[in-house]
Amino acid sequence: MFMLDKIKDIKSRKEVMDTILVGGASLVGSVFSYLLQFVLGRKLSVEDYGTFNTLLSLASLVGVFAGVFGTSLIKIMSEIHARKEQRKLESLLLKSINFSLTIGGVFFIIILFLRSYISSYINIGDSFLIILFGSSVALAFLMTIPIAYLQGTQQFMKFSILNIVNMFNRFILATVFVFMGLGLRGVYGAAPLSSIISFCIGFFMLGLVLKDRVEVDVSKEFKKIFSFGASVILVNFSMMALNNIDLIIVKRYFSPVEAGYYAGTMTLGKILLFGAGAVSIVMFPKITALYANGEYFMGRLKKLLLLLLAVLLTGVFCYQVFPGIITNLFFGKAFENSVKYLPLFSVFVAFYVLINFLVLFFLAVDRNKVGFLLLPGVVVQYILLNIFHETLWDVIKINILVSIFTLLLLSIYFYFTVPNRLRRKDLKNFKEATGMLKMLD
Repeated sequence: MFMLDKIKDIKSRKEVMDTILVGGASLVGSVFSYLLQFVLGRKLSVEDYGTFNTLLSLASLVGVFAGVFGTSLIKIMSEIHARKEQRKLESLLLKSINFSLTIGGVFFIIILFLRSYISSYINIGDSFLIILFGSSVALAFLMTIPIAYLQGTQQFMKFSILNIVNMFNRFILATVFVFMGLGLRGVYGAAPLSSIISFCIGFFMLGLVLKDRVEVDVSKEFKKIFSFGASVILVNFSMMALNNIDLIIVKRYFSPVEAGYYAGTMTLGKILLFGAGAVSIVMFPKITALYANGEYFMGRLKKLLLLLLAVLLTGVFCYQVFPGIITNLFFGKAFENSVKYLPLFSVFVAFYVLINFLVLFFLAVDRNKVGFLLLPGVVVQYILLNIFHETLWDVIKINILVSIFTLLLLSIYFYFTVPNRLRRKDLKNFKEATGMLKMLD
């Protein structure tokens, strides 16, 4: 009876259920993601595997703009959804598709012209690989739209299914092309194709009836997207840099084999811990909606933060106790040299997930200048990695040092801004309510 009551209690907490749903989907999606890593880790040479993950890190940095666009869409769509303006949501969705195709084309042309410089800078001899890479970056804008719509409207079931479908498409197409003998070109040729297929499936899942759609002016909403996006571009760039610049530096200064081992460590370190990002995915639209309606949100924030900490502690514990098992499970003996780095690297990833959670919270409550608190960490990380990189241990330790420094800055900012602001707001609401009672008397 006690267990049944406990299960019913968990089901009654929507935040926990949404987190479990998104977290479960993230785990399933991660299975496909890391099955691809498993295939590539065994079918590609260590050098080519390092190149693959270096380009992934570069895609994350270049894809900052797509990330900004997606985050802005989620923010504005969450606010519109809170006001129950469905027609405006639909109009914003369609205009966003047109915008994403245009801006994606611009990015592809830029990468096309810079392909020789990019391939030279990160020691990649195949410039055509950079062209395929550019097409996948360009289509990243398009794929953000159905995901942003489902997350912003808190349709976490469909959101979860779409994420699984997207990761499955990437896995199956890339795997087929690799087994056809196309190598890295096959992997990056599959990426844009899978994005197009996933977008079409995602758009169908939205369930929109556009035949009798009434056009609604969303120019103000688009201005908000650009305004919000301009204010958070530094946030997205800094977050991507904190998480990816280390591999680019390693690829530049270390041997291709060592870069491959570090890429293996980086990949393995995110298997369990990035599943904790599900908490942040659920938190962002919920806090945004509460804040937009002027409702109290600190209680919900605390519950989600405690849930995140529990997941992170469990994940880090697993990496401390079972690093060899995790490595052999995914990559086999080819990446045994990555095992020794995994426990320490998992600590860095845990700090990074916490930083991401706090940053998304600040954006949800319109603290858009939080990027200026991330920038010092990025600068320090870049300088230190370029000076101290004798071993891979140095790289990981610098990452941890920078993440602790950044988390401390964010915690201080939270302490001196958010709680005080809430107290002032609560006092104002109390005074307004008291004034209304006096008028009624």
